[in-house]
Amino acid sequence: MIKRKLTTKEFLWTSIIFWAASFTAIEAPITFVFHREIRPWQLIADIIISAIFLTDFIYHLKQRKKIQRDIDQSHFRWDFKLMLAIDLFSSIPIDLLSHFIGFAEIFLIIRLLRFIRIFKVFYLIDNMTIVPLIIRIQSIFMGFLMVVNWITCGWIMVYPMPLDTDTTSYYIKSFYWALTTLTTVGYGDITPHDNHGRLFTCFIMIIGVGMYGVIIGSITRIIANLDKHKDQSREKINDLILFMKHYNVPIHLQDSAINHYGHIFSKRLSDNDEKIIADLPHALQLEMQIYMKIKLISSISIFYGCSHECLKDVAINLEQIYSSPDDLIIKAGDIGSEMFIISHGSVDIYINPDEKIATLSDGQIFGETALIKETNRNANVQSKGYCDLYKLTLQKFHEIVVRHPHLLSNIEKTTNRRSTDRNS
Repeated sequence: MIKRKLTTKEFLWTSIIFWAASFTAIEAPITFVFHREIRPWQLIADIIISAIFLTDFIYHLKQRKKIQRDIDQSHFRWDFKLMLAIDLFSSIPIDLLSHFIGFAEIFLIIRLLRFIRIFKVFYLIDNMTIVPLIIRIQSIFMGFLMVVNWITCGWIMVYPMPLDTDTTSYYIKSFYWALTTLTTVGYGDITPHDNHGRLFTCFIMIIGVGMYGVIIGSITRIIANLDKHKDQSREKINDLILFMKHYNVPIHLQDSAINHYGHIFSKRLSDNDEKIIADLPHALQLEMQIYMKIKLISSISIFYGCSHECLKDVAINLEQIYSSPDDLIIKAGDIGSEMFIISHGSVDIYINPDEKIATLSDGQIFGETALIKETNRNANVQSKGYCDLYKLTLQKFHEIVVRHPHLLSNIEKTTNRRSTDRNS
């Protein structure tokens, strides 16, 4: 079956179905094993849940053609029809029928079959292209809780509640036995005392071993994926350090290389962002790269208050360039025609070869005066180390401010403030 990504509305609706089905899967077995009469709150819950399931059934009928296009035809013939049958059965208000018609015991048995709905929900989650972390955690927790609840109810069926015990206390005691048995703790304070109980316990212990491994494995994968890219980058740093030590790389080059990884940690997802999107169509890659640039420029003061359209326009027109240590990026006396944004690294600004007036680093800009007035450069700008820069040319800037005049006023304010600071 081809997995597909759920839309936001489908995702929210699936979450509602998940909790409604989870409630049914936990509550129905408890009512069955204790032979309880249906209470008013259960009737209300039954009406609400039936309405939710019926809405879901109607929704999937309307989406039939769309789903048929998305999934393999051989699966459609039985998968989709089976799901619709489960949806239709789940939509029947069993408690309400039992209340008005009678035959409570028969309806209780039929009511148990409604928990099958939960398997469809887990099936849908498993076939989501992207499963948010919170959904993974919830599905693991609820899946475990349901299994423990069903085993608890199984124990109650094997050893019915004594007459001198209240329902809540006996359920908690049975739940305690199920949990200690499944987790292989087994304190031994509650033990089976006949063959039926021992066989049931053996079966549960076998389930517990497998279930324990599945849950631990799932949680381990979730935790491992939280810092996946950072762990990979740390491994690369360690490999790089060993490499540089083996080949006696000079200290200043070692510092530059390690600083580069520090930049990756703070500014990017990983050191292979481009590789992550490499398999996408070229046009889609370009769109992704634009948003990588937007993340950089959105934190720069001259872009404060700019619309998303303005930021995107600027990002499209930025040209990435690189410089090595001591490269002269801007020469005093030249006519300026571009502004620079520092993505990574630092630059020194000199009025003359012996007078450094400033050092700029990640996320700062220089040369912006050339965008608002034609003037000669009044300082030298030199790379302090290896730098990644973005350049915005005068021509591109003029095209952008026609569409977004707010950007021009931002740059004028920044330029005036810097002139005031120098004069003071």
